[in-house]
Amino acid sequence: MKIDIIGSVASGKTTLARLISRRLNVPYYEKDNIVWKRISDGDIKRSPKERDEYFNEIISGSEWIVEGSPRESLKESFDCCDYIIVLDENTATRMIRVFKRWINQRNGKESYNSKPTLKFLWWNIKWVFEFNIKKKELFQELHTYSEKVKIFKHSKDAYEFLIQIYYCNTE
Repeated sequence: MKIDIIGSVASGKTTLARLISRRLNVPYYEKDNIVWKRISDGDIKRSPKERDEYFNEIISGSEWIVEGSPRESLKESFDCCDYIIVLDENTATRMIRVFKRWINQRNGKESYNSKPTLKFLWWNIKWVFEFNIKKKELFQELHTYSEKVKIFKHSKDAYEFLIQIYYCNTE
């Protein structure tokens, strides 16, 4: 299994990756954690060379799930994955999730990589709308990958698709 899950901020990428990973015992990786080293003193951005080496090590493995917003620097996985799962959740749902996540992080009910400041909330809102603007161009680019691209409005549907494909084939 080699899966790349992409979509906007708050579309359900990490949750889907985590669920599939647990169910099928396949490691998953967050693209943010490929770009950034998470250390106690704060995040440090990996050099392009270090990032690319780390990412290539992951995608050269026999089984993996990577998830994250579509980044120019981390698209090598598109060529070697079985499926590119696109979560295209509606904007209102994503906005609600952004605010819920931020509130839960501020109240200590949810972990975070980036401190839940007002500035970070603003960035998340911005990223939601940037995805909407860039979506048409992304879908045109993904068209070249034809049958391996699967677009879902809800992560639940993507989960059911992946379980049907992979879990049923391992029984």
